[in-house]
Amino acid sequence: MYEKQTAKIIPFRSIDIFENAVSAGTGNFLVDGPKETVRIDESILPEDTTFGVRISGDSMEPEFHDGQIAWVLQQESVANGEIGIFALNGEAYIKKLQNDKDGIFLISLNEKYAPIKVSENDRLDIFGKVLGKSDASAITGHCR
Repeated sequence: MYEKQTAKIIPFRSIDIFENAVSAGTGNFLVDGPKETVRIDESILPEDTTFGVRISGDSMEPEFHDGQIAWVLQQESVANGEIGIFALNGEAYIKKLQNDKDGIFLISLNEKYAPIKVSENDRLDIFGKVLGKSDASAITGHCR
């Protein structure tokens, strides 16, 4: 008479997304900027994600696109060749780190952008390693 049904439970997680977009181009300031807390299906979050940042610009194409959210593991260093979130002299970037005999560079994946050389007088802060990305449509709503 009654059919057994199984409910599918989708686990959601609250996560902070910084509203000041990191630049995939010219640079935007991130530190202590405004942020929103959103509910998101945790199955689309890479394991160990600490926070998200909005991407602005096209310098990380074809891998990352304007308007997407990069998921980040907050840590104080990234390995050579990894993509991270950096602040160079107060401007926030999503870039690939290159550290070799020629110095430290923040590298765009889009070849139309030149590498950014970090000089010894520059201040470089590392916010974390990029673990993945999502389109903004993946966000289900704001938490209260």
